[in-house]
Formats: sequence, C-alpha cells, structure tokens
Amino acid sequence: MNIKQFDVVELNNKNKAIIKNKDGNGYFAEIINEQGNTIESRYILQEEIKSLIYSREKER
Repeated sequence: MNIKQFDVVELNNKNKAIIKNKDGNGYFAEIINEQGNTIESRYILQEEIKSLIYSREKER
C-alpha cells in the first residue's frame, strides 16, 4: 500500500488516522475515533493500517 502525507487510513481497531509524516518504516499520524474526535498523535506501523480511505492522488 502506497501511503503519502495527508492520506486518511482506517486502522485495524476501527479508528481513522491522518498521516502527517512518513518516517522510515512507520508514519506519524493523528488518530481519530469513530465520533471524529482526536485521540492522540503518535507513530503507527504499516501493520496497523487496514485500508486507505482517502488520498489526494485519487482526485487527479
């Protein structure tokens, strides 16, 4: 899965994440719960990502 900065992904735990920065093997992301509230900002790994929800590349 090719994930870039500002993409929105769904995590395995049903939360969403906005990718802020790609850093080597992981991503620094803002984690958002099902109600749309920010939970935290932290590093996530590729294994935590279930699917890509939104990418700016899809619009072009």
